[in-house]
Amino acid sequence: MLHKCMFSGSGGQGSALMAKMVCLGAIKENLKVVMTQTYGIEQRGGDSTAYVIVSDEAIGSPIVENDADIAVALSQSIYDNCFDGVVPDGVLFTNSSMVEKPRDAEGFEQAFLPVSDTAVELGTVRCANMVMLGAVLAKTKLLKLETVEEIVHETMGAKKPQLVGLNIDALRAGYAAMEKECSNG
Repeated sequence: MLHKCMFSGSGGQGSALMAKMVCLGAIKENLKVVMTQTYGIEQRGGDSTAYVIVSDEAIGSPIVENDADIAVALSQSIYDNCFDGVVPDGVLFTNSSMVEKPRDAEGFEQAFLPVSDTAVELGTVRCANMVMLGAVLAKTKLLKLETVEEIVHETMGAKKPQLVGLNIDALRAGYAAMEKECSNG
């Protein structure tokens, strides 16, 4: 098993946090994992992408370069970059709340989810990344949902216990939405 992932969004959308959750979850599930990151020139608001490779065998190179089988585009500004970085038979998870000009995919699948709208319904747009992560877990089985829920408790529980429940709800909402989408299509 080898998955090359790219989690992308505008600064502050939490793409790096999604990647960190995947890394910690992979470690908890005794998988090999490596993460690299790029940032835009702006401190806040610029685009950023976190690249994660998860494998059950040793990882030879930490590079994800236009060969992601799992990609996430949280915003319109980073969407084209993500679109061009997906391999045949991969999946591009697209935030349809923010990406208003999607392209037609050939050779890979696009999963459109209004994760920002769902997050607002849950109480704050700031948990859109966790809604999306739940959807990624449901479709790809990259990690177990329960593992990532444990990671949320461990990483947020001590410093921001008030955010644990919201982020767990967001993960579950994304997971359920994607399961429903998969059973309908």
